[in-house]
Amino acid sequence: MAKFSFLTGKRRVFGVLLLLLLLPAIQAWLNIKIFRTSPLAGYSEPAPRPTLTWQSLRNNTYQPALERYLTEHIGFHDILIRPRNQVAYSLFGQTRAHGVVMGKDKTLFEEDPILGYLGRDTVPTAEVVANVQRFKVVQDTLARRGKLLAFVIAPSKAAIYPELLPATYRQQRPATSNYNRYALSMRAAGVNVLDFGALFRQWKYTSSYPLFARGGIHWSGYGLTLAADTLFPYLEHRAHLNLPNFRRTGLEVTTTPRHPDGDMTKALNLLWDPASFPLAYPTVQFQPLRPGQRRPRLLVVGDSFVWNFIEQYPYLDSLFSPDSRFWYYNQLVVWRKHHDQLTGETNVAQLDRKAELLRFDIVLVLFNEHNLKVFDQGFSQDALRAFGGQ
Repeated sequence: MAKFSFLTGKRRVFGVLLLLLLLPAIQAWLNIKIFRTSPLAGYSEPAPRPTLTWQSLRNNTYQPALERYLTEHIGFHDILIRPRNQVAYSLFGQTRAHGVVMGKDKTLFEEDPILGYLGRDTVPTAEVVANVQRFKVVQDTLARRGKLLAFVIAPSKAAIYPELLPATYRQQRPATSNYNRYALSMRAAGVNVLDFGALFRQWKYTSSYPLFARGGIHWSGYGLTLAADTLFPYLEHRAHLNLPNFRRTGLEVTTTPRHPDGDMTKALNLLWDPASFPLAYPTVQFQPLRPGQRRPRLLVVGDSFVWNFIEQYPYLDSLFSPDSRFWYYNQLVVWRKHHDQLTGETNVAQLDRKAELLRFDIVLVLFNEHNLKVFDQGFSQDALRAFGGQ
């Protein structure tokens, strides 16, 4: 009898172990029915299910593709990622998000902007000069037609808070960066340039609240409103326009970041979000049009730092015409939407660039410091070609 109980116990243990081994496969099979999990944050290309062919077997492309697909779709994959990342973050001070590093006071940074700040990705001086000269030609070409072209340099978190970088980067001496070269060259060439890199370096010492969030990539909500208070009067002055008025009517200080001030934190995929710096969010009130004011047509060509003027605070929607547009990286038309839908061609390469440029009152090129390695993402080259090299 005792022997029978012993064997039964062994079978039960074996059964439990076998069930544990099979659980991931069971969960993967039933995921859409029962064990639905929230998707992980951050951007990644999902692995497609590979198609088995004789050719893919012979050239050994099927096996690694299947391995990647099964790794991503194995049961409890997303559930177990978060505890693993939390242990790495809390116990070892490590981040498990691609390209994200942790500095002092658990401040998060993207690695590429750090390398840009240190001058590790500089382009040749001749390329800088040629790009700036071409941009100035386009600026003058549009000016003769009554259009304003201006370049705005958005600040880099790594350059504004270098004292918070990880120790390995703090110990390195910065070299001349693309930002240094382009800012100097554009000013010397007479380009309409508004340098928020320089302004944020000054405001850092006088600002009452953080200009970047601890877990954010872009300028904070507070930093954005400071930039807006400078940017739009600058455009009014340069374009000889009178935009609608706006003003701050209040201020909320909170440790709960508003989107997108926690974008890097979300990408860590932790069980719970780490504490944030106290962040300030001004209340901005936009006034109706007054006599002599108008909402001009605006074209913005730039990177993700533009989105804050659209999603975090509705500056662009409130101050400019519904016919305004945002060319994301000079490639895709991503704004302005009507009834949550984009109308017309969204591939910038398919547009009549000359006609497009001439229908806007203001063309604003806005890129972050570290993205200056691509300058204006080919905008001025495309524009000059559209105008026949004028």
